[in-house]
Amino acid sequence: MSAAGVLAARGILTSILAETLFVQSAFGQSISLESLRRILNPEEAQILVPGDQKFAAAQASFNKRTLLIPQVRVLCASPRAVSDCLSWARENRVPLALRCGGHSYEGFSQSTGLVIDTRLMKDILTSESGDRVSVGGGALLGEIYSSLSRRNLVIPAGSCPSVGVTGHATGGGYGLFARPLGLACDSLIGVEMVNAQGNLIAANDSENRDLFWACRGGGGGSFGVVTKLYFQAHRIFQTTVFGASWSLSHAKAKEMLQVWQQWAPKAPNEITTLMKVSRGQNGLFNLRCAGQSIGSEDELKQELTNSIFKVQSASRTNMKNVSLSEAVQHFSGTETAKSSVFMKGKSDYLDQVMSPEAMDVFLQNLPQNLAVIFDSYGGKVQEIQENQTAFAHRNKICSLQYYMEWSRPEQTAIKLKTLQNFYQLLRPYMTGSAYVNYCDLDLKNWPQAYWGNNLKELSEIKARHDVENLFRHAQSIPVPSRLS
Repeated sequence: MSAAGVLAARGILTSILAETLFVQSAFGQSISLESLRRILNPEEAQILVPGDQKFAAAQASFNKRTLLIPQVRVLCASPRAVSDCLSWARENRVPLALRCGGHSYEGFSQSTGLVIDTRLMKDILTSESGDRVSVGGGALLGEIYSSLSRRNLVIPAGSCPSVGVTGHATGGGYGLFARPLGLACDSLIGVEMVNAQGNLIAANDSENRDLFWACRGGGGGSFGVVTKLYFQAHRIFQTTVFGASWSLSHAKAKEMLQVWQQWAPKAPNEITTLMKVSRGQNGLFNLRCAGQSIGSEDELKQELTNSIFKVQSASRTNMKNVSLSEAVQHFSGTETAKSSVFMKGKSDYLDQVMSPEAMDVFLQNLPQNLAVIFDSYGGKVQEIQENQTAFAHRNKICSLQYYMEWSRPEQTAIKLKTLQNFYQLLRPYMTGSAYVNYCDLDLKNWPQAYWGNNLKELSEIKARHDVENLFRHAQSIPVPSRLS
């Protein structure tokens, strides 16, 4: 049976259920799902409610801590279905959220009302010349990499294969091709979205240029439902992947972090690295530097030899020249779309190498079971001015991601407190900036932290394109009246 036929068959069953099911509006009114079913084409949308056979599978998301159960989820296979859902939600005042990949750290793609889910829109089409690719708004990074790598093509994006492309790219989109190729949003050449009026519009260099600017770093869920993205594709035939690990004393770990921060943002553009730090046993610290280069293997070896390997030889190293598809697989590992954990993430940015005092505070207070990942910037990321796109952190030398996960819900309170206490100790030494793709509800002045000097322009664009603030969540772009 075709996809359309499957949707139609499921629609028949759902229509029977919808006649007796109700959704609560924001004002407590009961809205029959039959009114939603009547306006949706069953060949273009599937209604799921709790108790449906497919509901639980569609419900799974990355962070169990922030999971919400919607009263209704609509899997949309077309922009028209999205538009119809928006019209219904607006008319009936039903709270909504937008879902593509489901990796929002704070669950902004979750709602207790309606979830408009675009994961059925995941077509990936490459131009004959290979320099352009269009992807559906619900495509996952792994699906895109798999399709493009067959032609030795890539878009620069993150390594986690189950991340949705829309939220990732609109929030900037850092990955291991960032220094030679830029962020994901730097290769974005256009989007199509259903706007607050329910119209399918284009945003690019010639249409809705302000909205296109905002979609490159403004984050997901603030301006419309993205149904398609257009990227500049890059041809890469091979890369060199590498990793090196150490177990170091406080003094050596401090020296290693200092040298990495001095070297990584200024290394040849072909090289992108990260440094992961965690507390080991017996007072030691576990450090792992990993990354890849699209330059020569000899150049990479020389760069490592003249920088971090000078501090101390690694206890374990690996380096190999691989194809593009092998490089993608190397860093995505065994992570799958069904991975789901209790977790919390936070982020910071450095605009200069941490002072000796800052690194002492960092290492002395680093909690057990907390990983901190330093991602190197510079290169192509820095070559674009901070006001050329909405992404506001181009002049930083690196970002930091604080990451903690656990297995039991009763551990949540202590884990959150442990991470927050450590984060607060570092405030005197950090810039106060944060990466919107690592959204964090603990941030006090989150609009300034995410968007810096681009905040005012983003807020004005929000007001022009979404007057009623239909597309909102706890950290969506604030309208001008809420900035003061």
